[in-house]
Amino acid sequence: MEKTKGKILIVDDDKLNVELLAATLEPLGYDILTYENPKKALKETHDIKIDIVLIDIVMPGLDGFAFVEKLLKRHANTPVIFVSAHTAKENKIRGYNMGSFAYIEKPFDVNTTRAQVQSVLKLKKMQDELINEKKKLDSIFEFSSNEIILTDLKFNIVSQNNKIISKEKYNNKNFIDILRENNQTEAVEELLNFSESNDKKTTFRVVINNEKYTKTNISKIETNSEQSGYLIVMDDRTEEIKIEEQRDNFIETLTHDLKTPVRAEKRALELLYDGSFGELTPDQKDIIKEMLNSSKYMMRMTDNILTRYKLENGTCKINKHPYSIKKTLESCLESLKYLFENENQTIKITSDIKDDVFDFDECEIKRVLTNLIANASEYSPPDSTIYISIKQKNAKLELSIKDNGPGMTKEKIAAVFDSSKSITSRFKKVGSGLGLFISRKIMEAHNGSIEVESKPGSGAKFTLIFPFEKSKVNKSLQL
Repeated sequence: MEKTKGKILIVDDDKLNVELLAATLEPLGYDILTYENPKKALKETHDIKIDIVLIDIVMPGLDGFAFVEKLLKRHANTPVIFVSAHTAKENKIRGYNMGSFAYIEKPFDVNTTRAQVQSVLKLKKMQDELINEKKKLDSIFEFSSNEIILTDLKFNIVSQNNKIISKEKYNNKNFIDILRENNQTEAVEELLNFSESNDKKTTFRVVINNEKYTKTNISKIETNSEQSGYLIVMDDRTEEIKIEEQRDNFIETLTHDLKTPVRAEKRALELLYDGSFGELTPDQKDIIKEMLNSSKYMMRMTDNILTRYKLENGTCKINKHPYSIKKTLESCLESLKYLFENENQTIKITSDIKDDVFDFDECEIKRVLTNLIANASEYSPPDSTIYISIKQKNAKLELSIKDNGPGMTKEKIAAVFDSSKSITSRFKKVGSGLGLFISRKIMEAHNGSIEVESKPGSGAKFTLIFPFEKSKVNKSLQL
C-alpha cells in the first residue's frame, strides 16, 4: 500500500459536500477521512493524528464550533478550515478567534479551495518541524549539564536551562548585566568586541557567584544569512580551572623566582665586565662574558616557558598599538648584539618600505624576533652574515630572517613549530623548538603567519607575514 503524506478530516452533514471536498483534495496525496456525523468523527479519530480539518458549521447534534473546541483539546496544533454556506460576519469572526486558518464559503471554487488547503498543509509541515526541533532542544536543555542560553542581538535572554545561572537570582536579566553583577568586566569587554567583529564564535572564562568557573562558548546565530542572536554554552570547569590556576601560579612563581637571581647575576656580571670593581685580564673578561651570555640566555628561556603556559591556558593577550617594525627590529638586534660579537657575525638589513608603522603588540613581536634572530645566530657559523629583509607585498608586510646554518629536511620543517618536538635535537641545542612554537602562536594572534624555507646544507629562512594596514582603533585580542 502506497504511503500517503498524512490525513485530512472532512466533516459535513451534507453527503454531496463531503464527496465534492474529497474529490477536490484527492490530488494532494493525503489519506482523506470523511464523516457526515460529527460525534462519530470525534469518537473514531480520537487517537488519530490529523493534518487538517475541513468542517461545516451548522450540523445536527454538534455544530462545527463545538466540534473544533473538543478536537483542539486533544490535538492543539491541528489546523482547521470552516466550510459553510453561512456568510454571517459573526461566524467568520468566531471561527478566526478559535484559530481557524481560513473560512471557505459554499459553493466553493475547486481550484481555490485546493490551493488554500495546500497552503495550510505546508504551514502545518513547517509547524511540525519546528515543534520537533523544539522537543530536541528541550531534551538538550533538560539533560545537558551545561548552561545553555539563547539570546537576541542585544543579549536579552530568550531561553535558558538554569543549570549554572540561578533562575531565582537572575531571572529575565540581560546576559551582559549578569556578567557585570559578577564583576566579569574583562568578559564583558571581550563579548562586546566579539559582537562587533566578523568572528563567528569565541571562548572565554566566566566566574559566576565567585564559585562556578566556566568555559563559556558563544556563537552567532544566523537566520536567512542575517544574524538573529547568540547561542551561549557555559561548561562548568570549576575543579579543572582551580587546578590550572594552581599550576599557573606555580609556574609564574617559579619563573619569577628564577628570573630574580638571574637578573641580579646578570647585573653583577655586567658591572664586573665593565671594570666597575677593577680591571680584568683578557682571560677573565672572556670568562665573565661567557657567564653573562649564559645569564641572558636563561632569562630568554624563563620568559619562553612562562609565555608558553599563558598561551596554553588562554591568558596571554595581544595588545595592538601603532609601532615601527624597523625600530622594534633595531631594539632586538641591540639586545642580541653580544651573540653576533661572540661569533663575529654580520647582520645585513634591506627594506623597500618607508612608512613601516602599523598596529602590533611590540612586546610580543620583540619576543618573536628575539627567538628567530637568536636561532639564526646559534645555527650560523662564525664570520657569517645573517640577512634580514622587510618588504611590502600587496596588503601584507613580510619580514624575513635568513641564516647560514645546516638547514632542515622536509620532515623537520613539517614539525618545526610543534611544541612537543624540537628541531634542536639534531644539533644538540636547547630551547629553539619552544621559541618557534611561541612565535607561531603570537603571529596567528596578529592574524598573520610564519613560514619557513630550508634545505639541508642551505640554511633556513623564516618569514613573518603581517596584515599591513593602519588601524584607528587599538584592539585587544586573546590567543
